[in-house]
Amino acid sequence: MFRTCLYAGVFMKRIIKIIAVLVAMAILIAGFGKLLWSQKVATFIASYYELQGVDVSHFQGDIDWEVLKDQGISFAYIKATEGSGHVDTRLDANYQGARESGILYGFYHFLSLESAPETQMENFMAAVGEYEMDLVPAIDVEWYGNMRDNPPDKENVLDTLTKMVSLMEDEFGQKPVIYTTQSFYNKYLKGADLGAYMWIRNVYFYPVQDFVIWQYTDRAVMDGYTGQEKYIDRDVIKLEDLEKIRLKE
Repeated sequence: MFRTCLYAGVFMKRIIKIIAVLVAMAILIAGFGKLLWSQKVATFIASYYELQGVDVSHFQGDIDWEVLKDQGISFAYIKATEGSGHVDTRLDANYQGARESGILYGFYHFLSLESAPETQMENFMAAVGEYEMDLVPAIDVEWYGNMRDNPPDKENVLDTLTKMVSLMEDEFGQKPVIYTTQSFYNKYLKGADLGAYMWIRNVYFYPVQDFVIWQYTDRAVMDGYTGQEKYIDRDVIKLEDLEKIRLKE
């Protein structure tokens, strides 16, 4: 009798464990489903924007800009530089291709928190200073390296960023654009007077803060590029906001 009870107890424990695993799997599947659904919602909302765009770097490899244009792309931001010494290897090719296609384009700089804004601006201008451009430059500030595990000091982030914003405004005579992710914005930029237009990456929901550009997905697949990265970032701009970021003569 004792053994029978013991076996029954072991059996019930196994049943409970199996049920717990199944419940956990169901929760994960439901969560993943909600995630996919939210991405579809973001893409659906973005489809109603008048101006559809992309942002690109060397990861997209050789780009046929006419093919992108034929798929409804009307603007693009092209990676130019990073930190004080790096220039994107596809910068010139992307510049020439976008310019010849008639797509509106601008350039972005990936901000380093380990380098002086002055030398970063010198790097940016050395790379694009002779180029024509339709849209004001953008500063990309986001998580990189091990920053999520070792978050930098907020004062340092804002000091570096605002100095870079000021340098760009002095050079071009207009506010630049700040690209950032929703989580980075919430931790560092929310409530700060940055003196720039916002470009928000939120691939799940419609951004709640003011913005002029919305990156609504980083998982788009299109024809027209042959790089190691099969995905391409997609962005949108409201027609009424375009003039804010057009570079004046």
